[in-house]
Parts: sequence; structure tokens; C-alpha cells
Amino acid sequence: MFFNLVILVALFLVDFAPASCEVGAFIYNGFQSGNLSLDGIAKLTSNDLLLLTDSKTKDQGHAFYPNPIHFKNSPNGTAFSFSTTFVFSIRSDYRSMSGHGLVFIIAPQRGLQGAMPNHYLGLFNSTNNGNRSNHVVGVELDTTFTEEFGDINENHVGIDINGLKSVAVHTAGYFDDTGLFHNLTLASGQTMQVWVDYDGSTKQIKVTIAPLHVGKTVRSLLAMKYDLSPILDQNMYVGFSSSTDPVPTHHYILGWSFKINGKAQELSQLPRLGRREESRFLTITLTLISLVLLVVAILSGSLCKKEEEVWLSSTRLKIGQAQAQLR
Repeated sequence: MFFNLVILVALFLVDFAPASCEVGAFIYNGFQSGNLSLDGIAKLTSNDLLLLTDSKTKDQGHAFYPNPIHFKNSPNGTAFSFSTTFVFSIRSDYRSMSGHGLVFIIAPQRGLQGAMPNHYLGLFNSTNNGNRSNHVVGVELDTTFTEEFGDINENHVGIDINGLKSVAVHTAGYFDDTGLFHNLTLASGQTMQVWVDYDGSTKQIKVTIAPLHVGKTVRSLLAMKYDLSPILDQNMYVGFSSSTDPVPTHHYILGWSFKINGKAQELSQLPRLGRREESRFLTITLTLISLVLLVVAILSGSLCKKEEEVWLSSTRLKIGQAQAQLR
């Protein structure tokens, strides 16, 4: 009888154990499982990619791991260490413009109430940006310049606490083993990987970014001391946010790994991105400019027949090269 009582008590305690305690790590090598909480225009593609925003709609998209993560043992406790890594690609329809970037976020809830697109990156709005009550931590990959938020340029990586005015920021790039800095263009369409590491004992946050084929470098791009304990609640949600206005842009996540109190698992066998879509606008513009120049040259009589043929051949070649670069 005593033995049966012990079993009943044990089952009772198991039933009332917090479910979030069971979630300390996860990995997505592609998103074929569909086990994500999506809103806005975020969706999963047929080739297992997470697409936060596309090039058809000027709006915002969010994707969260569906279960809360246990970040502290008590409301006033010390935040645990955590590690995450993800692979992304930002592809704009226009080479020289994109908008607005994406953010890895830790937030109290999956739904970001009142969040605005545009330069607010689907995170905040004009009334709550910077509020201490937000309890949001983010690492932004920002591809537009916003003077309001103190941005340093239109291509930077920043650590955000409760708002979009970064507490640490650096032009996008990485340091090689010799200490030489290499610039990266976030919206180039190149596949890149990000690592975010927080040490709960030293209160150190580190952010590293590099092309996928380079791997994690010894020296991080951003490193700062900041105690996240007052910012993080006991249970938080982790995910991504992105917005596109004014320039329609594809924001892809190819893989994602996360772990509390340990190193995030390495990503492998990631899905492939399709070929870059050609920008009809740029192609038509190049063709029209070439035709106008040709008409002007012929009417002015400045080109002989042979020179016209050479010029036409050169123009066609340049148009072909421009189209090839857009693919």
C-alpha cells in the first residue's frame, strides 16, 4: 500500500511539472516539419525554406518556435546561458535597394501586438518602441538606414534591448583569423550564418556572422557585457521578425538551432535556394535606355553604319551581362 502511494504521488508531481522545462533545445535543418507558429505573411515554401516576407507583399512576417523556453528558475532569478545559430538569405528584386531586414528575437509572447512593418521591422510601433515593459531582446540584420534609431548605415548588425536603437552595432562583416575585417552585404542574396551566444555567468553577449562556407570565426563581430536577467521573463518565446516596405524583398531562413545552457547543435543538409529571380523593372529600364541612346545617335548622324553595328553589339552584350547578374 505504501508503495502504491509513492507511485501516485510521483505521477501527481509529473502531471504538474512545467511543460516548458522539457524544452531546452531544438534544431531545424530545413522546415519540412512545419512545427512553427507563423503569422503575417510568413510561410513555409515547397522546398523546406522559412520565408518571412516575399517580393509580392509589403508587410511583416513572424515565425516562432511554438513552445515557451525556460530562461530562469524564478521571476527575479539569473538568466541562463543560451546559444543559437541560423542560416539566412535576403534577396531583393532590386540590387541597390532592399527593405528592411530581419531580427532574431526573444519575446514574452508569440504575437507581437501593435507591431508595425516598415522600419519597425515588425517588432514595435511609435508608441512602445524603447519601453522597458517590452521585455524583448533582438539581434537585427538591418538593411536600411533609419536616422530615428541612430543607425550607422544601411547594412549593419545590432543588438536590441526593448527597442530598435541598438545598444551595440557594427557594419555587417566578419574578422578572419588574422584580424582582417571583411565586409558583407546583407541583402546580396548570399547565404550567411549567424551565431548568438549569451553567457549567464559573465553576462556577455556575442554575435558572429559569416558566409556559410566560411564557418564561425574566432573573433565575434559584436561582444558586450549586458545582464539580460531583468529583461527576460521566466518563460519566453524565440523566433524571427521581418518587414519589407518600401522595397519588396525575400527574407529566408534555411535552418535554425537553439539550446539553453549549452552550445546550439550544428546545422547540416540545409535546403537550397532557387535561382535568383530576374528583375523585370531593371531589364526593361536598361532596354529603354539603350533604345533611346540608339535613336539619338542615329538622328544626330554621329555614327556611321559600321560604328552603329559595333555599338549595337556592345549594347546587347551589356544588357545580357546585366540580366545574367540579376539571375
